[in-house]
Amino acid sequence: MKNKLISEEIFGKQFFSKYYLVILGIILLTVTSKISVPFFPISMTMQTLVVYFISSFMGIFGFYSVLIYLILGTLGLPLFTDGGGLEYLVSPMYGFLYGMVIASFVISHMLYKNHKNSLTKISVAIFSGAFATYFFGVCHLSFFIGFKEAFITGFLPLIFSEILKIILAILIIYGLLLKINKK
Repeated sequence: MKNKLISEEIFGKQFFSKYYLVILGIILLTVTSKISVPFFPISMTMQTLVVYFISSFMGIFGFYSVLIYLILGTLGLPLFTDGGGLEYLVSPMYGFLYGMVIASFVISHMLYKNHKNSLTKISVAIFSGAFATYFFGVCHLSFFIGFKEAFITGFLPLIFSEILKIILAILIIYGLLLKINKK
């Protein structure tokens, strides 16, 4: 399949449908940041799953959703897990938020460069996005508690749940592509 947006295949290319999808992406990010799912060793949110999904599903419009979400939350709307506001700029966890913006750009860029999407390409794009999220998150956190401690507390406890979310995102996107290609 040539790299059309999956959302275009499902919803069409109407002007407003893309903007509704951006708003839907912001809503999904907000809702999933507020819901905690019990998991070992710590609970998780499904926010990064949504980042991977909307970036793969909507392409650059998924990136716009994540970027607008970050801007609105930083400006004070209570979109983040613990609210929102400019104080987040100096929060130890802010690196994970701007890491998600970078991840979203990486995923959307890798999947929509006029090549055919395959399971391998989708997997590489989403794993690259996850790497970006955690790279920037751990690096930002390391300014507050040191790199070793940031890696131990900001990455290791989350790795199992993140791998599960990555696999789930890959399977959903690939399944949608297979369904679209059957049409």
